[in-house]
Parts: sequence; structure tokens; C-alpha cells
Amino acid sequence: MLDILARLTAIKHYAKDIHYNAKGEQFYAVHLLMDRVVDGLDDFIDSINEVCYLGAGDVPPSSREVLRIAGAVIPVITDGGNIERLAGLIRETIRELDSTKDTDRADNSLLDAIAQDLKLKLGLLNRQVA
Repeated sequence: MLDILARLTAIKHYAKDIHYNAKGEQFYAVHLLMDRVVDGLDDFIDSINEVCYLGAGDVPPSSREVLRIAGAVIPVITDGGNIERLAGLIRETIRELDSTKDTDRADNSLLDAIAQDLKLKLGLLNRQVA
């Protein structure tokens, strides 16, 4: 679950990087799109900590630990291709979610909800770059 937390944190921070660095004719559209990508991620991060760690009687990872791992995953902002890199990060996270699921895990419904949300966000990004 630590990898999922780090990936969601990386998506959130990279989308905000794009949000703050948007410019040109598409500034407003990209600015708002990145808000849509970020929307709800904090709730999922909170749910993972509460359901998967606290609910299991485990200690959740520290923010420092999550941010250290997320920092290694966050792409660098460039003059182009940022939305494609964000889409790639989301695709990788969906794959990670699918590989984390286990038939014996009670938290599979949470992982499914996160994957579904990320797929919706990926659909929005795909429309932007098409």
C-alpha cells in the first residue's frame, strides 16, 4: 500500500506542477483540467491510511516516507509532454492497483474505487492530448 500512497501523492503533486506552470492559449483549460485530476486524491490517500493501515491495526507510513518515494516517481516539468507523462504515471498506478488486489483482501473495493477514479481522470487527459 505504501507504493499506492506514493503514486497517488506523485500524481497529485505532478498535476499541481502542471497546473501552476500552464501557459499560452490552453492555459485556462489545462489549469482547470489539473484541478479535476487532483480532485478526490486526498480522500483516497486518507482512506488508504484509515482502512488499510489503521483498520488493520497497523501504523500508517509517515508523510516523510511517502513523499520520499513519491519524489522519485514525479516526472520533471518541461516545455512539452507534461500531460502525456501524467497520463503515463496514472496508467502505471492503475497497473499497480490491479497487481495489489488480492481475493482475500477486504480493501479490494477501495482499490477498485481508486482505479475507477484514475481511469476517469485518464480519459480526461486522453481527450486533452488527442
